[in-house]
Amino acid sequence: MKTFQNSLKVTFLFLLLSAPAIQAGQDINGKPLPHFLFPSFREGRVLMKDGTSFTTKLNYHMVDEMMITEVDGKYRYSKDPKLIDTIYLENRIFVPVGNKFYEVLAKGPVTIFLQNRSNFTPVGADIGYGAKSKSVGKTAYQRFELVDVIAQYGEVAYMEIPPNSEVTPASVFWVRKDGSFEKFSNEKQFLKVFPGSEARIKEFIKKERINMKSPAGLAKLGKFCNSL
Repeated sequence: MKTFQNSLKVTFLFLLLSAPAIQAGQDINGKPLPHFLFPSFREGRVLMKDGTSFTTKLNYHMVDEMMITEVDGKYRYSKDPKLIDTIYLENRIFVPVGNKFYEVLAKGPVTIFLQNRSNFTPVGADIGYGAKSKSVGKTAYQRFELVDVIAQYGEVAYMEIPPNSEVTPASVFWVRKDGSFEKFSNEKQFLKVFPGSEARIKEFIKKERINMKSPAGLAKLGKFCNSL
């Protein structure tokens, strides 16, 4: 069994690209990396769509929106997320949506997702309500090249924060119903997804004091919507 699990990990690594060495939410120079979801790499379980699974250390890069794994001191990101079914990390659930990973807050006929996302923006840029701020592109700095075994992919991972820039939150909530994804940021937008049930959902939101920007509150709301 142990040999099989090791073989599975090796197979999975061929789907990964190299990323930089990071420890406890810091880069190799000890600078903080606020563009990661967790302050350090955590043990998580990866469930593949073929039913196999394994555990590895993981963290989520919120600007590039990539799930990064640490194996034997090497840091890589998934080259083919569609082969992954679910990632379980820190009592949270993540699923691939395109090449990104969304966090599942509520699951059922009504599924609510959190797209954990951040942007690099120029230091001092005005990002107030209604303002548009130009995001900073990927940094020209690279930690290191790909390891030899997967060098044929010809890509590198850009992980440093660009000079004179800062990380700004840009997370998005989504609701999936009848196979359709709808983005929402407030109660009004959410209710539009449920024609005929608006009054009951609105009453629940008021009674339970649901914060429409709280993952815990939206998880509770999603459970209610699935009971209708």
